[in-house]
Amino acid sequence: MSKAKRPDIQGIRGLAIASVLAFHLKEDQFPAGFVGVDIFFVLSGYLMSSILAKERVIDMNVLSGFYARRFKRIVPLFAIVLFILFIVLPFILLAKDITKFVSDSIWAAFFATNIHAII
Repeated sequence: MSKAKRPDIQGIRGLAIASVLAFHLKEDQFPAGFVGVDIFFVLSGYLMSSILAKERVIDMNVLSGFYARRFKRIVPLFAIVLFILFIVLPFILLAKDITKFVSDSIWAAFFATNIHAII
């Protein structure tokens, strides 16, 4: 497999994202749009396992490098989005919603929103 992105898979992932956005914007018109989340994660899992399958031996060095690359790609953008939201949302949300956003953001900053949801 080459390092080039596969346009077929990228297109399906794009459709999956579009279905989730449509679900959030017009839930009554796109009631099954949440299925896009499952499709997106299945394809992402396939792509990630394809990357790891290229390795001869999967040891801790390979896994740590793999996750370090993911961390470097995802976390900076995630931090920028949180920062921008902290600047913009006080002008858009009500006070009670800002309080909830701050609480949720703290959990999100530690990638623990699922834990927060069950507490």
